[in-house]
Amino acid sequence: MALGRTSPRDLPLFADLSGRDIRDIFRAGEEVSVPAGWSLILEQTPPDAAYLILSGTAAVRVKGEEIAELGPGDIAGEVAVRKNTLRTATVTAKSRLQLLHFTREKFDDLTNRLPAFREAIDATIAERRGGS
Repeated sequence: MALGRTSPRDLPLFADLSGRDIRDIFRAGEEVSVPAGWSLILEQTPPDAAYLILSGTAAVRVKGEEIAELGPGDIAGEVAVRKNTLRTATVTAKSRLQLLHFTREKFDDLTNRLPAFREAIDATIAERRGGS
C-alpha cells in the first residue's frame, strides 16, 4: 500500500471497513502511476474501470469546465461503473498520480462481497449527485 505517510485508515472511504476488507480492496486493485496532464477517464465513454487516488491531485471536468478536484482517498469512475452508465465527466491528473486501478469486474466483485465498501461507494455517489 503506497500511501506515503497516509494510512488507509485515515481515508474517509475506509473509515468503517475492517483491516481485512481494506487488504482485500488493495489486493483487487493494481497500483499505477500516471503523469500530470494524463486523462484517466473521458466524458461519455463506457465504464471500464474505477480508480482510488493514493497520491496527487486530479481535476474533474464536465464539458471542459472544472467542477471539482480530487486528491488522496478520493475515488474516480465509481458512478458510471456502479450505475452502468456512460462517464459523466473527464478526470485529468493535475500532478503525478499514484492510483489503485480496479477493472469493472474487480470493482463489481468488491461491491458485491464487501457490504461496507458498497455502502461507502454508494454514499460517495449520493454525496456527489447531491452536490451537483
